[in-house]
Amino acid sequence: MSQTLTARPVAAQTAPTTVEKVHDGRRRTNRKLRRVTLGLCMALLVCSFARIALGKYVVAVPDLISVLAGSYEGPANYIVWDVTLPRTVLGILTGVCFGLGGHLFQRVLRNPLASPDIMGVSFGAGLAAVVAITLGGLSGAAVTVSSLAGAFLLMAAVILAAGGTRANIGRLVLTGVAAGSLTTAGINGVLTRSDIYAAQDALQWLTGSLNSARWSDIGLVGIALIVLLPLCALLAPSVDAMGTGDQMASGLGVRVLPVRLTALALAVVFVAVAASVVGPVAFVAFMAAPIARGLTGGAGLAHHAALVGALLMVVSDYIAAEALPGIALPVGVVTAAAGAPVLLWLLIGRGKAES
Repeated sequence: MSQTLTARPVAAQTAPTTVEKVHDGRRRTNRKLRRVTLGLCMALLVCSFARIALGKYVVAVPDLISVLAGSYEGPANYIVWDVTLPRTVLGILTGVCFGLGGHLFQRVLRNPLASPDIMGVSFGAGLAAVVAITLGGLSGAAVTVSSLAGAFLLMAAVILAAGGTRANIGRLVLTGVAAGSLTTAGINGVLTRSDIYAAQDALQWLTGSLNSARWSDIGLVGIALIVLLPLCALLAPSVDAMGTGDQMASGLGVRVLPVRLTALALAVVFVAVAASVVGPVAFVAFMAAPIARGLTGGAGLAHHAALVGALLMVVSDYIAAEALPGIALPVGVVTAAAGAPVLLWLLIGRGKAES
């Protein structure tokens, strides 16, 4: 009896210690996430300033402030308002779209290789846009609508080909990769049959570029984000729960299939809107979420992927515009060169984990 009485106080003493450890771990994780968020915001601010003010034509800080205030007359006014500022703002907005699209794909499919560009969604939008540009002679909002339609049609075809709503995740990813290859072949076929000038415009769009950034494009992407970001925020807790697996998420009260389909549809809209303006910029959607997870120790959230996507676009555009004297490369060239090693790294790491 005395042993029983002495055991109870021990259990009562150890229980609060365990709970306190859990709370302390959560506090440390939250502090780390806040530090990463703050660091990404500061990095994006510094890189955006460098993209606006530091280039072939350097704008001093007092002049930049005067230009933004509307009280400056001179060449810096044109450089900032017509060239560097719209490119930077459009790069941030489209980077947010690509980053969120990649995060949603990889989270609900639980596969770091399941991104919109790897699974062909970006190329579905690209094929529809190329047809609209080369064969239909369309531009502006018509290309945006065509991109949305192409991305949704390809995603629907991939889901149906993989087995419908009960498709296995691995089969879904492989089917998406195959669909991307077929879509690329279709794009090449359309380009070879098109007028050379129309094909040149379409090819520049396919590479992904911020060279022709316009304020009207910024308004289009901005309006889309105003509508889509609240939906993404509402869906975020369920999407994060699905990262632990379907059974665990279902046990937490998540309706797995509707959430998966809704998240994929939302990701398609994010990517299609961005691609309709700047083209299917390679690997930004693919790289953003893994980099965010690496910075946060595996707990990368949606806003981390969005900030990384924006940072990738701004930095890549600066490198593309300023790395080679006298040559302005499309931003897609730089992101493709940076994305290939990341893809190889993920493939090697995944192979080691499965061996």
